[in-house]
Amino acid sequence: MKFSRRSLFKYGALGGALLGMEKSFEYMANAMELIEGGREVSRTTGKFLKAVPSTCLNCYARCGNYGFTAYGGLIKIGPNTDHPNSRGRMCAKGQAGLNAVYDPDRILAPIKRVGKRGEGNWKRISWEEAYVELVSKLSQLKSQGVPEEFVFQSDRDITTQAISRRFCHAFGSPNALVNHPVGGWNKRVAQQLSWGADYEVPDVANTQYMLIFGSNPYEAHYLRTSFVQRIAEARGLRQEGTLIRPKAKMVVFDPRLTQTGGRADEWHPILPGTDAAVALAIAQTIMAEGLYDRAFVRDWCNVSASQLEKYLQGHTPEWAEGISGVLATDIRRIAREFATTRPATTISTGGVSKHGNGVQTERAVALLNAITGNIDVKGGYCLPRSFTFREPNPLPPAPRVRSELLHPSDFPTALFEVPPRVLPTIKERKAKVGVYMTYQYNPLYSRAEGPFLEQILKDEELIPYFVCLDSVYTETAAFADLVLPMATFAERWELESPPAFEMVPFVSLRQPFIMPLGEAIGFTDFLISLAGRLGGDVAEYFNFTTRQYLETQISGIPGLVKAGGLEYLKEKGFWFDSEERPRYRRYAGRGFDTPSRKYEIFSKRLEDAGYSGMPAYEFLPITENIQEEEFHLLVYQTRVHTHDRTANCMWLTEITHDNPAVMNAETMARLGFENGQEVQIVSKIGAIKTRLQAVQGINPKAIAISDNVGHTEFGRIARAIPFESDVKTTELLWWKDGGVNPKPIVALKLDPIGGGEALMDTKVWIRSV
Repeated sequence: MKFSRRSLFKYGALGGALLGMEKSFEYMANAMELIEGGREVSRTTGKFLKAVPSTCLNCYARCGNYGFTAYGGLIKIGPNTDHPNSRGRMCAKGQAGLNAVYDPDRILAPIKRVGKRGEGNWKRISWEEAYVELVSKLSQLKSQGVPEEFVFQSDRDITTQAISRRFCHAFGSPNALVNHPVGGWNKRVAQQLSWGADYEVPDVANTQYMLIFGSNPYEAHYLRTSFVQRIAEARGLRQEGTLIRPKAKMVVFDPRLTQTGGRADEWHPILPGTDAAVALAIAQTIMAEGLYDRAFVRDWCNVSASQLEKYLQGHTPEWAEGISGVLATDIRRIAREFATTRPATTISTGGVSKHGNGVQTERAVALLNAITGNIDVKGGYCLPRSFTFREPNPLPPAPRVRSELLHPSDFPTALFEVPPRVLPTIKERKAKVGVYMTYQYNPLYSRAEGPFLEQILKDEELIPYFVCLDSVYTETAAFADLVLPMATFAERWELESPPAFEMVPFVSLRQPFIMPLGEAIGFTDFLISLAGRLGGDVAEYFNFTTRQYLETQISGIPGLVKAGGLEYLKEKGFWFDSEERPRYRRYAGRGFDTPSRKYEIFSKRLEDAGYSGMPAYEFLPITENIQEEEFHLLVYQTRVHTHDRTANCMWLTEITHDNPAVMNAETMARLGFENGQEVQIVSKIGAIKTRLQAVQGINPKAIAISDNVGHTEFGRIARAIPFESDVKTTELLWWKDGGVNPKPIVALKLDPIGGGEALMDTKVWIRSV
């Protein structure tokens, strides 16, 4: 039986009705407000409902949660009050995980393409048929002696990295493209070059000064709820209405007045992409006025104070003012405050790293913590605390064949793969692909130049066979040959060890609240089953069950094993050593994980590659050449959505479903546009239609558009199409505007050092419709 995309939704091959799941969707209607203390009472019986502790993944903060179940269904998701990071708090995204489970347009059975790729014609098949076809395609690569032509790519799901790499290596392919770092690629490279860790954990709960560059933790920081609640406490820790400790100062540099900027003591509308100039001018003032931490610079930095002071001589506040628009008097004053207030820390994320100078800017911001001695101290800029999980022995050897996808030759300093370059590299025929498999990865929505990437996925000479693993019919799934239904985070098993905000590492378990709906299966179960069907060496490296895999992962943590291991985690949801206390200055024993064992202000690796070995401000072409009526396009995240993953969660999309272009009110009036006017936002590669929203709080040279909405696939809720379903509220969908995706007009530009996307470096202008 063949289905078009429209009939798939109508008859439910992508949803629950066809599979007899209609009763399950009714559980959403029984959701109730959570009783304080992480409990829930049944409306019908008055008894407490069963609470299953787990770990959220409807964003990447990985908060502790409970799933409340009754009669085989999930009634509500609420916070785990004892979780060491989230401490009983939960955002809207976490609660709306219920929507993800009972999404009426969710994929719940395997489907196979019929007709041309991308036409939207499908037929439902069995899992047995799907496995037979997939095993045949993969076995063909093996028999031809080209297992490296199997390419696997996932997006941001950190928990899949180890087992995905294990599968690829067991198969004989190096192409496990799964390194999706907290904070992004440019941040990770900058952090590794500076102190040998992947990212930082600002100890904001104990700080007295927060210097924030291009980050909006009150809405969209990658550590989300666990992070912002500690910022709020530092900003005004009260007991019975009385302030019980001095309030930490918060200074924000951001082109847009965000929720964080609005709550700060100071907000400076910096010109986009010039943060490094301000950071270096702050450093220059600190060094020139002798306000630096002499002991830390002398003992733990790989350049001397005199060398650094000499390098920074020309980076004065006046120099930075001419570049950034931030007043020199403010830069000098902030530098003195930051250096003399202890402890202090910086916070920086996408507004800094998503530029073509992201790596060097992150290095410049991090430098401020080093020269003030705020590295890994209480209230400072801390190394991450987390556990490393074991892999079952024997480990498959990493294939020796070189991979242009894994280590692109045009990005020798990237340290890791460069995901935005994967499909373009295939297009350039620098890498040959036989089978391309993705897991919860939607590049046609989330990457720059989506229309260009679409043409690559359409081309069956470039990608002969494409398998998409997902729970949602995404823009990318529409171009697959085979789409396989995956369990949501509320239906599968995984282990996590997120950054610990209490500075004591912990393990958190993700376990199913309910059995996966329909024919969906967990990702780990899928790989184990696929390996077994492939047989041979692949099967030998997957001679375990999902439970056995989890037990092996935690077997290297003696305290957890002693406490009861997996059974303890199933009961509590998490584990940490209650006898352990935070230990700061961890580098003092063996040094930093860098070639010099010191904090590397100077990077020989960068100098050898032809870049500045010292943190530097690099002029961006868009900044140098922008004309009077041209603007920087800023792409940002909203508080209730997670990138491209939550648009079909009705509770969230009812809150945020459109995304007007935010523009400075005075600039708008000067150019003759009106608030609410429909316009085209035009770049060199395309145009999108949206309406303008006038605000005072944005740099006059910037226009900002969020990127969580504007789907062309993903489901009818995401596309603002009312419909009847077993989730009764879908027919009450009242909004008509589903928003617009800004990334099709964003050119694919990458930081030449780190390889991270420069999503903030697109020049646009406005045209009347």
